[in-house]
Amino acid sequence: MGTNILSSITVPGLETLLSTEPGKATAVAGVNQTLAAVIACLAAEKGKKTLLVADNDLKAARAADDIRQLTGDGCCLPGGEIDLTRAAGSLESSWRRLEALAAVSEGKVKILCAGAEALAQRMGRPEPFRKLSLTLKPGDVFPPADLARRLSRMGYDRVGMVEGKGQFAQRGSIVDVYPPALSQGLRIEFFDDEVDGIREFDCISQRSLGDAEKAVLTPACEALLEEKEYTEAARRMREAIDDLPGADTGKEMLFDDLPPLPDDDDDADLFDKAVAPKIREKQYQEQKELEADRRMERLREDAEQLEQGLPFRRMRAWLPVLTDKTATVCDWFKPDLVLLCEPDRLRNRIEERMQGFAEDLQSAMTRHEAVAAQENLMKDWDTVRKELSGYPQGLLTEILLGLGGIRPEKTITVEATGLQGYGGQMRALKNDMALWRENGYRIYLLSGGSSRGKRLEENLKELNEKTRLAEHFSGAKPGEAVILPITLSGGFVIRGGKDIPGTAVVSDADIWGEGYRRSKSRKHSGERISTFTDLKVGDYVVHEDHGVGIYQGITRIQSEGSWHDYLLIHYGGNDKLYVPVEQLERVQRYIGNPNQAPKLNKLGGGEWARQKGKVKESLKSLAFDLKALYAERSQNTGHAFGPDTAWQREFEDEFPWELTPDQAQSVQEIREDMESDRNMDRLLCGDVGYGKTEVSLRAAFKAIADNKQVALLAPTTILVQQHYNTIVKRFRHTGARVDFLSRFRTAAEQRDVLAKLAIGDIDLIVGTHRLLGKDVKFKDLGLLIVDEEQRFGVAHKEVIKNMKRQVDVLTLSATPIPRTLHMSMTGIRDMSVLETPPEERIPVQTVVTEYSDALIRDAILRELGRGGQVYFLYNRVRSIGSFYERLRALVPEARVGVAHGQMREHQLEDVMMDFYNGTYDVLLCTTIIENGLDVPNANTLIVYDAERFGLSQLYQLRGRVGRSNRQAYAYFTVRPDHILTETAQQRLTAIREFTEFGAGFRIAMRDLEIRGAGNILGPEQHGHLATVGYDMYCKLMEETLNEVQGRQTTRELETRVDLRVDAFLPSDYVAEEKQRMEMYKRIASVVTDEDRADVTDELIDRYGDLPPAAETLLDVSQLRALCNRLGVSQVTRGKEGLIMKLDERYVPDPACLLQAISETDGRLALSARAPAKMILKAPTLQEGEMLQEALKVTRKLVKRIAELEETKNQESVKEQ
Repeated sequence: MGTNILSSITVPGLETLLSTEPGKATAVAGVNQTLAAVIACLAAEKGKKTLLVADNDLKAARAADDIRQLTGDGCCLPGGEIDLTRAAGSLESSWRRLEALAAVSEGKVKILCAGAEALAQRMGRPEPFRKLSLTLKPGDVFPPADLARRLSRMGYDRVGMVEGKGQFAQRGSIVDVYPPALSQGLRIEFFDDEVDGIREFDCISQRSLGDAEKAVLTPACEALLEEKEYTEAARRMREAIDDLPGADTGKEMLFDDLPPLPDDDDDADLFDKAVAPKIREKQYQEQKELEADRRMERLREDAEQLEQGLPFRRMRAWLPVLTDKTATVCDWFKPDLVLLCEPDRLRNRIEERMQGFAEDLQSAMTRHEAVAAQENLMKDWDTVRKELSGYPQGLLTEILLGLGGIRPEKTITVEATGLQGYGGQMRALKNDMALWRENGYRIYLLSGGSSRGKRLEENLKELNEKTRLAEHFSGAKPGEAVILPITLSGGFVIRGGKDIPGTAVVSDADIWGEGYRRSKSRKHSGERISTFTDLKVGDYVVHEDHGVGIYQGITRIQSEGSWHDYLLIHYGGNDKLYVPVEQLERVQRYIGNPNQAPKLNKLGGGEWARQKGKVKESLKSLAFDLKALYAERSQNTGHAFGPDTAWQREFEDEFPWELTPDQAQSVQEIREDMESDRNMDRLLCGDVGYGKTEVSLRAAFKAIADNKQVALLAPTTILVQQHYNTIVKRFRHTGARVDFLSRFRTAAEQRDVLAKLAIGDIDLIVGTHRLLGKDVKFKDLGLLIVDEEQRFGVAHKEVIKNMKRQVDVLTLSATPIPRTLHMSMTGIRDMSVLETPPEERIPVQTVVTEYSDALIRDAILRELGRGGQVYFLYNRVRSIGSFYERLRALVPEARVGVAHGQMREHQLEDVMMDFYNGTYDVLLCTTIIENGLDVPNANTLIVYDAERFGLSQLYQLRGRVGRSNRQAYAYFTVRPDHILTETAQQRLTAIREFTEFGAGFRIAMRDLEIRGAGNILGPEQHGHLATVGYDMYCKLMEETLNEVQGRQTTRELETRVDLRVDAFLPSDYVAEEKQRMEMYKRIASVVTDEDRADVTDELIDRYGDLPPAAETLLDVSQLRALCNRLGVSQVTRGKEGLIMKLDERYVPDPACLLQAISETDGRLALSARAPAKMILKAPTLQEGEMLQEALKVTRKLVKRIAELEETKNQESVKEQ
């Protein structure tokens, strides 16, 4: 699409640059970042492999994006994080590097963009990487066991189930693998040693997506060695480890005069200096020595792994220790031309990084996690220059100043400039276009998409500015303006010369503002798992009939000669319940308050039934209240706002991002509500940063355009300030009069604001509950926006409730609402839900590591060094004062503020506000920061005792940083002397890889949703939810709402199939219990032949051909579902044949049933004696044959009944 725009851009002096000889340099002045990308594209078109170097990873990534838009090629190699500590860091940047290196080694890349850091790092050689890379096609012979060994040597982790990049799993004749360079995992199926088929599969659903022609498997580690070099590398590593100083020396002594770390709430007394200091010092030293020994032991384990020819995860950081043979970016890529953007900046960046790396290394050495020889991993600028000296170089710079000490042979000046940007102001753009037209320039306006292009064309047309929208490229004539639906990071203007017209390229970012980027739609081929199948032994579960118990695993029991699998659940008083796996849907994982264990029920007795009854009663009153309120509101007529105006469109166009589908849907729903004549009362839910503010501001503008006033109510002074700042910025071109009311205004200012509000001189007011005061009078209030209503007090909520009867109200909530709850409340509460995550900013680098003073000091100083701020989360109010003293002693350079929930409200707000305004560098706080303050400048989060938090808390806390375009860091620290429980360990592992596919993400969302449920329904309901668990609560909610709305609900019939057949999933077929459980759940949901085919496909897809016991299990499950539709409660074998006991409450239309029985099969008979039963007479058949026969007959019977009922319905319609 964008390729041909290059043909109409002429860069003066390009030929001179391209003819630069190896070892020589040509300087080109007047080149901005986007023009540098254009020059790289033009060079590649002339057959030159081009390396483009920017001063940081972000600029390199943008250049690669621009190149992709222009040529379809383009690849970025980030510098990435060098993992010196044994911290469980986020692997995001490693995968991006490996993706780029895979493309480079396959020879696919014509233009490679890299940051200065990538250039300054020593790398593994490309030869071992290429040798180990492997391509498999169907028909190739490669034994699966050999493939597993090869993948381990390539740096892949062997796991039970592949959930992310760099992992592989082997299940019999199937190998799943997720290469870093691919967007989906690959499933390779073998027939003996031959590759039988290759399919892509989705990590969330674990289902295949479609066939793949071949599997290109590239290594999951870039620093690989030749096979014969590993033994020597292991020896060198051991030597380096043995040379490390003992645990009693080192810089850590610097921190010996710090007070010890508090242990637990009860041990806050440790801070009392009077407690036997000698004993304390001795314990401290012993603990430190143990810690150092443990770290040394882990390093020896890494060396042991090398000995076996297997790379370890941090191998890249150890490269200069392991071998003298290292490589550079140029060794991998072999460029014909190297373009250095702003060489001075490159030099400064490399020197800064060298210094930072030296400090990191020193700190890691004091923790016995690194050795001195690793200092050679980074190269200085002079070394980098020498390495580049053999290649032709282009030195690209905007202004010809220093060129990083490189002397150019020739210098060219391009008469080009960047653009200042228009921020959505079309008149300013029109003025510049008029000037360019006058001078005969060719003008290209990039809109970033077709719909934006049409809007841009309309907007300029209204200003009498003629443009032409071209879906596909066509060149502009001199003086003509063409709109192209492509995107670039910035624009430029090249002045024309003799016979060559000038060119103006205005990017979408120039037109609408720097933030503008098209919202990338995420590929979500797999559905999120809706109910958690990953039950672990010891989890609380809820059985529909018996209540809360503890899950103890799957047991296989032989009963009357046949084997079946059962779930074993322990109840109060040592009661045990064995639940057949076919009835798995009756058991749900208990999800309630994570900090409070539920009470176990006892089997028998009426306790569980009473609990459910109590919850149902309270739900009934809630449902009636909601229904009454809803009915009353729909009768209240309010103001019907007019349709959208041209101003509304202009206001919406100024928003620098494209709306997500959820946002667009919500805007539409709100628009319809406002234009109807009943008062709006809509709840807008979405996680932090999902774009609720923009949706609500569009509603606000609509109200203001209709001459109505708008009030935005926020729970805290800080949020008011934050909203006010956002609104002033967003409404700056509209002429709307905006003000705020909070305790930060003086009494005189408040009086002035109230007076203006009363006479209509303020269009939009933001305020705390002060806005609900009796002295606050509006001239004509049309819309009330309430942020986080659940955080207001009861009295204030009552005032808001009354206002809902008079004006349109939009309530915003940051806790996501569960889909199930959303569905079950449909028709009672108007809800809009934002579920699409925001456009990914730079992912937060997440590090899970042992607590160390040196590491914390480094992390804080590094953030302060780049002008940022730090959140330090310490969640114990009792000892936070002492920890404050410790932190000040540790980092005396930092200004530390303290914030916790037991401070007086005003005092807390003042501290938070000071942090927001930059008065403090570090905010030492409790989880009070979880929701609330948005400080774009705070980009490092340190959490002390991370294992004590729930996943959702850690997820939300991590969302506090990374809210700007800078790299953010989250350090989750664990104390070295703490032995973690398995749950805490899993939690921290999940956080580390907090990507879309990790179960951690889903659990966190689920956890948050439960909080959301509590927020919507109020604290009393939250208590009930904790009693019966979330899933049961939703079920009861649905039943209750059906009853309230007069819909009949009967309890589902439970059908049991008791036949003596072996029906289970053998453990050698599905080895992991967690996966077996998941498949049992899928099998239990089989109803139709389509369902069965789907589950069979999945089993064969994931585990290979079905064993007989699994086939029988599917038969039993399907028979159970068919009999359930016939009203059969139990299926058994009797003397006459198969006996199907009927439950009269669930039997289909009796006339249809009788007719169908007589027409379906002569062996079928109805027994008139109570209890009623249907008999399939086949006394000679074996149990297995009987099962097959029963399936055939019940299928026909169900189909015939459906036909007869359909005919009957049609006849009754005709009679009417």
